[in-house]
Amino acid sequence: MKKIMMMLVLAAAFVSCQSNNKKGAEIVMENDSVVAIIPAPPGIEVDEEIFTGTIPAADGPGIDYVLTLGAATDGVDTVYTLDITYLDANGPGNHETYKTKGKQNTVHKKVNNQPKKGIKLTPNNGDKPMYFLVVNDTTLRMVNDSTLVETVGQAVYDITKVNK
Repeated sequence: MKKIMMMLVLAAAFVSCQSNNKKGAEIVMENDSVVAIIPAPPGIEVDEEIFTGTIPAADGPGIDYVLTLGAATDGVDTVYTLDITYLDANGPGNHETYKTKGKQNTVHKKVNNQPKKGIKLTPNNGDKPMYFLVVNDTTLRMVNDSTLVETVGQAVYDITKVNK
């Protein structure tokens, strides 16, 4: 019964988007559940933030990150897209890009008795979540796990906000 109701809601959302000359809903499978990501209607601005940067790589000149975060609205977290490009992965000038998307959540932790804010990226494909520490309004730092603890004495993995 629950699956039938979900399919009816999804179908109604899809038809609604199509009948108003909007883009159709994106249909995503998550853990045996159907999730519809419905684009905003025309005329409604969708806020998003884009962060980019090149982080060090063990076997190449670096890894380019392009992270697009949907802006949280009314305290509700949204979705993200992430393009990861391994520079010279297949020889000089031959890069390899992977794209992921999924849900982003804001994470609050205390690290050494100091409040820290982070972003958890949970890919739709079931891969392990990624975490970024919010350094300031324009910088995110990749950290190892949900503790949001920065690695001391190693390279810093920062990506910075792109001005629109």
